[in-house]
Amino acid sequence: MSNNLILGRYYSTKSFIHSMNSTAKIICIFLFSAITIINSSFLFGLLLVTFNCYVILNTNVPICLYLKSLSKMKVFLIFIFAINLVFRINIFTNILMVIKTILLINYSTVLTLTTAPTEITYGLERFLSPLNKLKIPVNKLSLTISLALRFIPTIFDEAAKILKTQASRGVDYYNSDFKGKVEALKGLIIPMINLSFKRADVLADAMAVRLFSFERRRSNYRMNDWKMSDSLIVFLHLLMFIIILLKEVFL
Repeated sequence: MSNNLILGRYYSTKSFIHSMNSTAKIICIFLFSAITIINSSFLFGLLLVTFNCYVILNTNVPICLYLKSLSKMKVFLIFIFAINLVFRINIFTNILMVIKTILLINYSTVLTLTTAPTEITYGLERFLSPLNKLKIPVNKLSLTISLALRFIPTIFDEAAKILKTQASRGVDYYNSDFKGKVEALKGLIIPMINLSFKRADVLADAMAVRLFSFERRRSNYRMNDWKMSDSLIVFLHLLMFIIILLKEVFL
C-alpha cells in the first residue's frame, strides 16, 4: 500500500470474517452501529470494545492496518474530545463518545478490509432491496457507493504521486509554511480533477465493453450462499441490539 489510507482497501486473506456473506456483514455493521450510538453505559461500552477486538483478531488482518485507520482520524477524535470539554460535558460521557467513534471507525474498516468491492455492491443491493418497492434504483445506488469506496484509496494514491512529482520540482509541501502548503494544494487540485475524470472514463469504457447494463439481471462470480453461521452472527447482533434498547428505554 502506497499510503496509510485504509478505508476502501481490500486485504486478501483467509478468515472466518472473509468467508461471511457480504449481506450478513452489512446487517451486522448496521446493528452494531445502532447499538454503539444508543448505548449510554460506560461498562457496556467496554464490553463492545472487547467484542470489537475479538472480531478484529478473527479477520487475520494485521493490527497495524486498523491502527493506521485510527491514526488518520486522530485529529477528528481530539476535536470531539476538546469540543466536549469546552461545553463542560462529563468526562466519562466524553470518553464514551470517543470510544463510540473509534468503534464505528473500526467496524466500518472491518467491512472494507474483508469484503471485495464487488461483494460490497452485492451486499448493498440485497440489504437495500426493500427500497425497490418505493421505486428507488437500488442497483444504481449500491454500485455508486461501492465505486466511491473503491475510488477513495485510488485518488489518494494519485495525490501522493502528484506531491512527489511536485517535490522533485522543488515544491516541498510537508516542510513549507501555511502559505506554501496552500500554493502546493492549488497545484494539486486541478491534476486530481483531471485524473479522476480520466479514471472515470476508463471505468465507463470498461463497463461498456463488458456490456454492463442496469436493465438486465446480473450474476455474481461467487455464489454468496447464506450459511447457518451467518444467521447465528446476525442473531447475536440483533440480540445485543434488543438488550441495549430495552436497557435504555426501561432502565
